[in-house]
Amino acid sequence: MNYNFRTLNYLGSKLRLLDFIEENVRKVTPENAGVCDLFAGSGCVSYKLSRLFPVSACDIQHYSRVICNALLQPNTLTKDSVMSFLSGVTDNNLLLIEAFSPLIAMEEEAINGKNLELLTDIVEHGSLEVYNLEKTDSTISIAQSQVNDKLILSGLTGKDSLIARYYGGVYFSYRQAVLIDIIMDAIRRYPHNTADKNVLLAALLSTTSDIACTVGKHFAQPIKARDSKGNIKMLVYNKAIKDKTIDVMTLYAEWLDKYMSLPKGGHDSTTLQGDYMECLKALPDSVKTIYADPPYTRDHYSRFYHVLETMALDDIPEISTVKIHGSTHVSNGIYRKDRHQSPFCIRSKAPKAFEDMFKFISESNRSLMLSYSPYDETKESHPRVVTISQLITWAHKYFNHVEVVSAGHFTHNKLNSTKHFLESSDEAEVLIVCIN
Repeated sequence: MNYNFRTLNYLGSKLRLLDFIEENVRKVTPENAGVCDLFAGSGCVSYKLSRLFPVSACDIQHYSRVICNALLQPNTLTKDSVMSFLSGVTDNNLLLIEAFSPLIAMEEEAINGKNLELLTDIVEHGSLEVYNLEKTDSTISIAQSQVNDKLILSGLTGKDSLIARYYGGVYFSYRQAVLIDIIMDAIRRYPHNTADKNVLLAALLSTTSDIACTVGKHFAQPIKARDSKGNIKMLVYNKAIKDKTIDVMTLYAEWLDKYMSLPKGGHDSTTLQGDYMECLKALPDSVKTIYADPPYTRDHYSRFYHVLETMALDDIPEISTVKIHGSTHVSNGIYRKDRHQSPFCIRSKAPKAFEDMFKFISESNRSLMLSYSPYDETKESHPRVVTISQLITWAHKYFNHVEVVSAGHFTHNKLNSTKHFLESSDEAEVLIVCIN
């Protein structure tokens, strides 16, 4: 059975390294012992290892918890119950589609008519929440005002319209964002157990990742619609045709089928949500191997997946702000104000974070397998906050045996082809194996 499964378009995904990781984890893990995936992220490593071991999937992000639960925990969903759920989704919440109809119609006419000016306005000013906060005047302001009135009249100003209000037009088409909200509402009202809800929501998170109208399929920032001279890029239309016309319900049904078809390992796996030290301290004694893939660049992962985090938290977040020329504005990416900032991404904090991790794992008499993507200074790669030589030096302070194992030539998925988002590495991915 194949346990190689992609859930999200994920920065630095280990999907192509799963066999390599599993092979090396097997070498150091005692029979019947458990394994911890300390920075589980998209869950692909946790799921792969669950084939052979009881896995503790850990991450501070709530979307990771939802996905890992869907991958690791049994559920009671059947084809009939899913069909019934999907039928209920399409039968309900027509009020939200009607409320957003002015913006939906405007955007779809712009796509069909190849109106780049209007599409650019939608990308740059399309968020209804930002419009309400900043009262930005644009060609879509009248339609935004009409939608506001309709939402108030229909009593749809809370979580039931959040994705459409915050991210519609920017990261998704308005129609797609409304359908995400409608599915979210159906999941909230789903009467059965948490395990089933995790699968329903995980499939929606995967769908949302696939339809994101951005370069790289993440949420670090909307499309840059204009070049340095202010000219509109053809990319605006090309991405609209490719991404904003994807049918949400069809794709969601496909993702649900994928999750339901996944084989489950015959082990008792769990999911822990918290920072790395909280999770390490909460691990059962049966866990003898830690696989860790912390971030190594200044790019905080929470910036790339904040929309998914909001969906997993199911709250109404305050949007972060920035100061531009003395004036305060909503952040370009419409980020959550409470977005997590990892110490591993901060040059002044990373050394202590790594040493604390090494020390605790060593003192708990566990083995550590640390993933690292070397940085080649001759290439346009994002610099690492710490070097591999630093990691090896720290590891030697706490472990008796430290070995570096190479996966061979491996290149991470590029975020895009421009210099604004550089590929992580063209060098071989390695595992730093630390054993007492």
